[in-house]
Amino acid sequence: MYWLDAYRLAEIHRETYVAILKSWVHHGMRDEFARKCGITREYFSCLCALDSQLDGYMPIHKRYPSPRVARKIAKALPAPSEIKHSLLESMELSHIDSARTYHDSRKTIEPPLVIARVSDLNTAHQQATFGNNLTDVRHAYHVVRDAAENLLQRVDPEKYPDSFAQLCLYYHDAQCVLNRPDKALLYAKIAQCVLESIENIESGYTREDRDNLEINAIRGEAVAYHNLKLDRLVPDILINRACRTSAYQNARTFWEPFVKRDIINAKVEIPRFGFREVNKIARQIEALCERNSDELTLLLVREARLRSLIKHEKIKEAQRVFRGEIERLPHLSHAGALHRVLLLKSGADLAWKLHDKDTWETYSTEAVQLMQNAGLIHQLARIKQAYGSSLRPVLGKLGLSYAQSIRT
Repeated sequence: MYWLDAYRLAEIHRETYVAILKSWVHHGMRDEFARKCGITREYFSCLCALDSQLDGYMPIHKRYPSPRVARKIAKALPAPSEIKHSLLESMELSHIDSARTYHDSRKTIEPPLVIARVSDLNTAHQQATFGNNLTDVRHAYHVVRDAAENLLQRVDPEKYPDSFAQLCLYYHDAQCVLNRPDKALLYAKIAQCVLESIENIESGYTREDRDNLEINAIRGEAVAYHNLKLDRLVPDILINRACRTSAYQNARTFWEPFVKRDIINAKVEIPRFGFREVNKIARQIEALCERNSDELTLLLVREARLRSLIKHEKIKEAQRVFRGEIERLPHLSHAGALHRVLLLKSGADLAWKLHDKDTWETYSTEAVQLMQNAGLIHQLARIKQAYGSSLRPVLGKLGLSYAQSIRT
């Protein structure tokens, strides 16, 4: 997986020089510092922005300074010579590694490497989803996004439809986490278009693989609409399209918990949704997960049901469900950062509903810290939208300002 190293290193060196700049050039100094360096304030802001703003969906255009600009910035930095040298080194290395990924994207990928590259990305995707080291998790999401985007430019969908669709889905998942559901929606739809247009299955893939790609592309579209808060569109996509796929029909006991959990997630966000219907679906899927010994999906289904209970003020039942899942959580070996955040966030919601400020602050602090360290930008944006200015003390305790860019 050496080819992925350039993506990791570019991000690591960039994080380092951004940290140095923010440490030595405080907000009020930035206009004057930019003038000293012969660059615009806007350009300097792009240098210091790691990924996405805490507010909204404003895209950040990455800037890697040229060697000439890097030397100017290092010279103007009000810091000791060893810090200036460290800044210059990180800037130069980030520029070199980003150039490596750019030139790599211009090369034609050889046929035997296509599936190998997709396999490498699968490993990185697994690390992002289930990894325990939060720094590695944060980097893995960016590697998956950037490497998938690179490969999508080099893989011909007519020759490699299944690999292309899989790359779309890896890109979709990373962009959902990194708070770009617009991009996630686009590539879920592109994956469907490719799979619908090309009947031939790529060498190295099976009919079952193709079926799984098709249902996941449809689910990806539904998840992206959910993240865009267009939840009314989701049930129809899942019921009338996902549930009619060959994958769902041939392996219903496997796919039903995932699809029905997606439905619950959407219905909970729809005003005046049918609580009895959601509760009935959740109960059915819980029973199926228990029969399948699928502990992680069981956690996710119960978390979705928990949100439904909280919204309908079924407080005693919500407390029972939450206690059971928070006690099970440490024993789930495959629970990743995102899975843990979802439960903690629901625990904070329950405490908020009970006007239990201390418990709310405990769970919201733990959730925000986990979001921050693992780079779960979408979740951090969501929790800020949910609590608004009430979250200021929590952010302040963690060294985050209310409106700053989060570290990714």
